[in-house]
Amino acid sequence: MAQGDQVKNGKAFEYALAVQYSSYLKENGVNLVLVQNAAYDDAKRYYDASTFADRRRFDYCAALTIDTMVRIEPGLTAIGKPNECLQIYINHDSAGEFGDVRDVVFQRMQPSWEIGFSAKNNNDAVKHSRLSKVLDFGKSWFDVPCSKNYWDDIKPIFSYLGECKNKTWNDLGEEKATRVYIPLLEAFRKELMLINNNNADIPQKLIRYLLGKYAFYKIIKDDSHNLVVVKAFNLEGELNKSYEGVKPRFQTPKLNLPTRIVEFKMKADSDNTLNMILDGGWEISFRIHNASTKVEQSLKFDVKLLGNPPVLFTQYLFQENEID
Repeated sequence: MAQGDQVKNGKAFEYALAVQYSSYLKENGVNLVLVQNAAYDDAKRYYDASTFADRRRFDYCAALTIDTMVRIEPGLTAIGKPNECLQIYINHDSAGEFGDVRDVVFQRMQPSWEIGFSAKNNNDAVKHSRLSKVLDFGKSWFDVPCSKNYWDDIKPIFSYLGECKNKTWNDLGEEKATRVYIPLLEAFRKELMLINNNNADIPQKLIRYLLGKYAFYKIIKDDSHNLVVVKAFNLEGELNKSYEGVKPRFQTPKLNLPTRIVEFKMKADSDNTLNMILDGGWEISFRIHNASTKVEQSLKFDVKLLGNPPVLFTQYLFQENEID
């Protein structure tokens, strides 16, 4: 699937989640407002542009999660007093730049309560960070600037890319791996381990950077396996709370952050992916790739969680082949 289609379908799924939850909760007497902001308008436009079959599948998969969520989040279905209102809104893309990975947010003011969904349509990446000759990943990820050695290591790589700026990535042939991917990943790996060795709490800060500032539920629409997966990233115990005396029917355990990097090296038989193993069950893959056909002087990471603590609440909901 093309990157553009992936973005469009992801937005359409966000819209389906917001609308399906809004409809269900209204039918059950919840006083709510579905905020029609610019992000809502964008998501609706992508949803409306989808095929009829795709819209039905988005709606079906969104609705499939409702029974689970109302059991673990009583704040969703609370009727409350006449002057109390549940707000549902789709987050702006810019929120991600400030550490908020949630796409659909549910919020109450009195008493204060909030949860959010990270919606994924046939995609489970947690971050799409970039490396370039000027981007300081140490500063932006950990608030620890990269060393002079790192900049010296990557300078010839990006000088080479500058010489190739009028070419396509395919024109580079094997040199894409030997002169770009492999040396850039090695420079990144070496610098991250140096930062880790010289600073406390880097494993925790890395997970925090990847997962964002706020606890959230990840909802993954996985058509290739006929699944919808719900995961609760309950990092500080902000999720799964009682609301106005009503307790959740399921528990989503609080997750412990890692304390050390156990292993960090190239994936076997790969020239573009690093795998990191941390304690506590966490495992991360960093796949680097070119984000466009034409050679650019920056590259994008596709960062995925390959492993998470075994206590992480995960529910697999099976999609039916035929939708009524």
